[in-house]
Amino acid sequence: MTRSLVLCADDFGLADGINRAILELIDLGRLSATSCMTTMPAWTEGAAAALIARHDRAALGLHFNLTEGDNPIPLGKLMQQSLLGQLDTDRVHQALNQQLDRFEALTGRPPDFVDGHQHIQMFPGIRNIVLQTLQQRYQRQRPWIRVSNPPIGGHDAGFKALVLRLMGLGFERQRRQHAVAGNRSFAGMYSLQPDVGFERMLQHWLKTLPEGALIMCHPGHTDGQSGLARARQQEYDWLASDAFATALQQSQRSLAVMPALD
Repeated sequence: MTRSLVLCADDFGLADGINRAILELIDLGRLSATSCMTTMPAWTEGAAAALIARHDRAALGLHFNLTEGDNPIPLGKLMQQSLLGQLDTDRVHQALNQQLDRFEALTGRPPDFVDGHQHIQMFPGIRNIVLQTLQQRYQRQRPWIRVSNPPIGGHDAGFKALVLRLMGLGFERQRRQHAVAGNRSFAGMYSLQPDVGFERMLQHWLKTLPEGALIMCHPGHTDGQSGLARARQQEYDWLASDAFATALQQSQRSLAVMPALD
């Protein structure tokens, strides 16, 4: 029996090479969703139009961002502010609505879902604003939100997964209070370094995740030599390969635009 799976590429809009890789993978049938950074340089009319032309094959979301681009907040500082109740809530409100406005301005529609760059949608204080905004702004066609609850094992970032789970304590209760749907199962976290076995980890997730799971990924065409740049290219190469198509078939998975929600 075939089980559905959402495979979502993050960071559309961050760079032209990332955009190009994501569009190619959608065309190959190897991705079924992407989330967009609407304040970054490669979020353009042409890029948005290319996504809308593929909307029948891929869900389109907002990748809410506070840690990259102009006047970023370093991730460690943002986590500290969130935990200590020291957030500039007006700034978070303004940034979220600006990014939603930019998404809608170029796509002509609300996002299908919302997630967060570096999973900031899970952080205390930030999540309140995101959930309230989705509840109030979208009365009819409300986006679902990514629930970043990665397993502790099955990858090389166990400590990172544990920290994220701790940052997300109480998220599910608040999400349900605001009547915002969220995915039931999530994977895709790892160190984002090359040569750690993305192929092996993805095949493990394909075999073990339940029906309707959501997997994030970060493919891209890059010229850089950083670990992240090489990891992006390696992800693209594997997802574009015949071997990945075979892995999908052997694990009896089909890609879907909507995860199992509750």
